[in-house]
Amino acid sequence: MSLIANWKEVLDTANLSADKRMDAVSRWLIIIRAAVFSMTATSGLIGGLLAAAVATHPDWLNFGLAVLGLIIAHAANNMTNDYFDLEGGVDTDEYARALYAPHPILGGLISKRGLLGAILAANLIDAAIMGVLILRTGWTVLIFALLGLFISVFYVAPPIKLKHHGLGEPGVFIVWGPLMIGGTYFVTAGEMPPPGVWLACIPYALVVTTVLIGKHIDKREVDQVKGIRTLP
Repeated sequence: MSLIANWKEVLDTANLSADKRMDAVSRWLIIIRAAVFSMTATSGLIGGLLAAAVATHPDWLNFGLAVLGLIIAHAANNMTNDYFDLEGGVDTDEYARALYAPHPILGGLISKRGLLGAILAANLIDAAIMGVLILRTGWTVLIFALLGLFISVFYVAPPIKLKHHGLGEPGVFIVWGPLMIGGTYFVTAGEMPPPGVWLACIPYALVVTTVLIGKHIDKREVDQVKGIRTLP
């Protein structure tokens, strides 16, 4: 039961109390920042529910593959952000990122090489899932995936660094709204989303974007010094 309690604490807080022994599962849940996966799962669920309401014959296997792929992509995104923010001098022991939850590398949870390996592994798994979805739905699904991958990687990676130019929040709006919800709808319904579905993406996309804006407000002054221009 103590292990389950550890996992629950990590999923609830993105952290593990100092008086508790770090087990392997808890360590990886922190590394991939699993505490925030509910936002991605919700986007996928909305896409599936919209497909169930509109489509004649929803494909629930495709839905399951899509949601799994989205969560793995979110894990890859979190690790990519941590890697490039550390390499770019943004993440330090004193920076807010390392204060609210352990940084995978700064916190001694994994080496740089290990983190790169985990990022590669996550992307390879997602590539395999994408291959299956392409076979089952056609090449159009690749548009959703590649747009999401571009925003995910270049949110922090050079030379673009979207979040350094005030484009991180719009990128999150696009990913967690039209791409995740619309993409899940597409593979589940077997058709491109109609206008009503695209509009239905907006409210939840705004919710996730607002969470990100709130997360950035408390470190706005520090970020400006580091050359990060977020919307707040």
